[in-house]
Amino acid sequence: MKNTVLIALAILVIGIGGFFVLSNVQDQKEEAQETPAKNEGQEGKGTISKVDGESIYKNTCAGCHGDQYQGGVGPSLKGVGSRLSDKEIEDIIQHGRGGMPSGLVSKEDAPAMAAWLKTLK
Repeated sequence: MKNTVLIALAILVIGIGGFFVLSNVQDQKEEAQETPAKNEGQEGKGTISKVDGESIYKNTCAGCHGDQYQGGVGPSLKGVGSRLSDKEIEDIIQHGRGGMPSGLVSKEDAPAMAAWLKTLK
C-alpha cells in the first residue's frame, strides 16, 4: 500500500512538473511568432531598424569593437558613417579588413548592417 501511494505521488509530481515545462515551451513559441509582427511594414524599404542593427552588432561585433563602439581589438566605429560610404562599410563587413575576418555577418545581412552602421556618426 505504501509503495502504491509513493508511486502515485511520484507520477503526480512528474505530471505537474511536465505541465509547467510544456507550458513554458508553448509561451516561448508564441512569443517567437509574435516578434516578426512588431517589425511588420518595415520590409522592402531598404532600411533596417535600429534594434536589428544593434542586435547583430551585439552578437557579432561588440567583442572587438566595444560595447559602445569605442574600439578595442578592432578600431572604434564612432563616426564610421561620416568616414566611409555604405558600399565601403558593406565591403569591410563582408570581406574583413586588417585583422577582421570575413564572413562574420551573412551576405544577406551585410547591406542592412552597413546602413545601420552608417547612422553611427
